[in-house]
Amino acid sequence: MLHTVVSRNPVRRRALLLVVVLVMVVLLSLLAAGYTLMVRAHLDGVTTEIRQFKIRMAADSGMQMAINTLRYTRGDVDSWHNNPLLYRAYLVQGKEGEEAEATYQKAIDTEIKTFDPTLDEAFRFSCFTPDFDDPTKVYYGFVDESSRMDINSIKEDQLRRLLTETVPVNTDFPVDVDVLVDSFLDWREPGDDPRPSGAKSAYYATMIPPYTSKGAKFSTVEELLLVRGFTSWVVFGEDYNQNGLLDPNENDGSESFPPDDANGVLWRGIAPFFTVWSQEANISGDNRPRIFLNMEDLDKLQEKLETEIDGDIVSYIMAVRSAGIRFNSVMNLLPAPPPDEEEPTSQPDNGGEPPNDEPPPATQPAGEDPTSQPFDQKGEDSAKRFADQDGSESGSENPPPAGGPGGNPQQNPTSQPVFSNLTDEEPPGTYEDLPILLDRLTVSPSPIMSGRINVTTAPREVLGMIDELTPDNVEAIVAARQGLDSATKSSPAWLVTQGVISEYKFRRILEKITTKSSVFRIETVGFADNIGIVERYMAVIQMRGPVAQVLYYRNLNPLGMAYTPHGDEVRGPQEQSK
Repeated sequence: MLHTVVSRNPVRRRALLLVVVLVMVVLLSLLAAGYTLMVRAHLDGVTTEIRQFKIRMAADSGMQMAINTLRYTRGDVDSWHNNPLLYRAYLVQGKEGEEAEATYQKAIDTEIKTFDPTLDEAFRFSCFTPDFDDPTKVYYGFVDESSRMDINSIKEDQLRRLLTETVPVNTDFPVDVDVLVDSFLDWREPGDDPRPSGAKSAYYATMIPPYTSKGAKFSTVEELLLVRGFTSWVVFGEDYNQNGLLDPNENDGSESFPPDDANGVLWRGIAPFFTVWSQEANISGDNRPRIFLNMEDLDKLQEKLETEIDGDIVSYIMAVRSAGIRFNSVMNLLPAPPPDEEEPTSQPDNGGEPPNDEPPPATQPAGEDPTSQPFDQKGEDSAKRFADQDGSESGSENPPPAGGPGGNPQQNPTSQPVFSNLTDEEPPGTYEDLPILLDRLTVSPSPIMSGRINVTTAPREVLGMIDELTPDNVEAIVAARQGLDSATKSSPAWLVTQGVISEYKFRRILEKITTKSSVFRIETVGFADNIGIVERYMAVIQMRGPVAQVLYYRNLNPLGMAYTPHGDEVRGPQEQSK
């Protein structure tokens, strides 16, 4: 007997199958959507990385532009110190010509002067450096390290003067200058016995974590933060992002970081005034070795001079060297000036007897620094020994005292040296000849000069570290250099040819100043017109002829954007703290 099988609830089974299919479709849709979102996220991430890489390369292009400028036009200070044409929003990648300029102008015309996402891609760089003459602005370019004071050669009285005149008197951040000066010197000098207000390893052993006093030269300016009393406020001031401009968060008191006094004046700290890389190669502006006036081979000396220097000066040089007299300074080629009337003078110690007229010795002990001459403590020296003893443009890393042998104005600040000529014959050089003489001649074979201050680029505070300069002299230098062309500023001779300081004072300070450098600080910012990513880097570059060597490199992105690259960088009103 056959039985018929009857299917139960066929409608229910069909409904269940439909639900399963729908669930699977939903799951597959979710998987597809998730995958699409993941791909989109990865694609956006890659696009962002590509853009960030391009911006970083734009910033690096700024470094390379700076190096290229230094390679060919280092002596033209206006080509690198403040050159908006090369260092303000320079286009690296994107549409060129009028369209590129229009694109950039559209970006800066926005209310907040920032990027515009509707614009085409355009990647640029700018190089910034603070304008110490006008703290509401920046320079578009970079600066040499000779514009800063060498932290390893600054003297106690100079450091005390800098700290006293620059660090604000603020009850919220009290500073003891005696502690700062003594601790600074204790850190830099060996030994275990601290000065009265200083600190050695016994003090630093109580720190958490403990460490020891270095007892040697500073390796970086940031090393000051390890020294007793040198807080971040002393070293970097209110300028947390180190852009030299007063930002809103640096002028709001305790409302936001960093701590500040909300007085509308930016305290930059002492870091902008210091360096450990102040060096200058003893070469001329066209990268040729200078002619050593004291070389032993007189025939070779004459041959070199005749191709570079006026005939009367060459004849005088050869007459002096043929007489066995060594030059103390390039300034021996110009008549010695009388002392300034307002400054008291000193004479060499001759046992109470008036100076005689004997010329300097014809020979010099072997191995002695050719920029100086021996001084007879028994009084047998003469007033001639004060003839241009400043070692100017000599290239010596250890120049003689500014007062000349036997005359040390550091021991008696009111005592000034008297200069006189090396021979009875008056030198034929003039101050019109001085730029070429300082550029092409030297009295030392030393290849490197260290610690000299660039009077063309140094801020007021650094110029004030030159002991012989008065505040009026400093202001006159700052005012005069702003109106000079690059060729004039290429030699320190402009200080006298432009009537800024007297001939006498010029000779006194010449060993301490320069208008050249071989080490430069470059801060570059990469950015784009259409995105808000900014990359910021800083490097210290030493130029060895046409070859650039990186001495120091730092990523400044952790300090924040610091600049608004679209448009002129101006913050104000504000003024530099004095």
